[in-house]
Amino acid sequence: MVGCNAGQSVIAMEELLPFLQKYEIWIYVFLGAVALFPLLRLISAWRLWQGSVFGLEREIAQRRFSAQLTVLLLLVMFIFMEFVIVSFVAPGYPQMASFPTATLDLLATPTVTLPVAAEATIAAAPTGQVLKENCTPGQIEWIFPESGAEVGASVQLKGTVNVTNLGFYKYEYSKQGEDLWTTIAGGAQPPVNSEIGFWNTSQLDNGDYLLRLVVIDNQNNLFPACVIPVRVAH
Repeated sequence: MVGCNAGQSVIAMEELLPFLQKYEIWIYVFLGAVALFPLLRLISAWRLWQGSVFGLEREIAQRRFSAQLTVLLLLVMFIFMEFVIVSFVAPGYPQMASFPTATLDLLATPTVTLPVAAEATIAAAPTGQVLKENCTPGQIEWIFPESGAEVGASVQLKGTVNVTNLGFYKYEYSKQGEDLWTTIAGGAQPPVNSEIGFWNTSQLDNGDYLLRLVVIDNQNNLFPACVIPVRVAH
């Protein structure tokens, strides 16, 4: 039940973030327009409070002032939260849960997936043959494991993600011959020829797999995924 709730939370977040990014300006406009009403009432209550002579009248005016101030502060807080989420949270949000994800969508933006012919070529080729798909040395590449390598139960992954305006990256695996990718983890700090995480293969069957590195910039533009074949042998 806990795992199911966590998965639903991740999916909900992935649906919410693109919405907040796409309609950022309109959200600001809407909240700003709504904030005008409590602001005008706040000014009116302040004037009434300052001009009140009797104690009961001042108390009523003070309550109105406090109520409108609370509403106004809440709206300002929503505007601030929208700014923080769009500017800092969304660009650095990786898919941290390890569950199967379809290759047709990445944060609700168009994705560039591997051509079918290229995937079939990699899947059909022997793992020992060194193959790389869309890997660019010094920019987006796997350092370890190398293409065609044999890995054990726990793999220390090393790579390079060195692109302009990095948003975040994630790394995934798939059984060769299948089009179902499982996210291992991700990050927002650009690694250069350094460790990016671990891949625990102890629950996987021995065999041939594809390991790919997915990179997206802070404008939600997706780079071609760097894909290499590896062989899992416990």
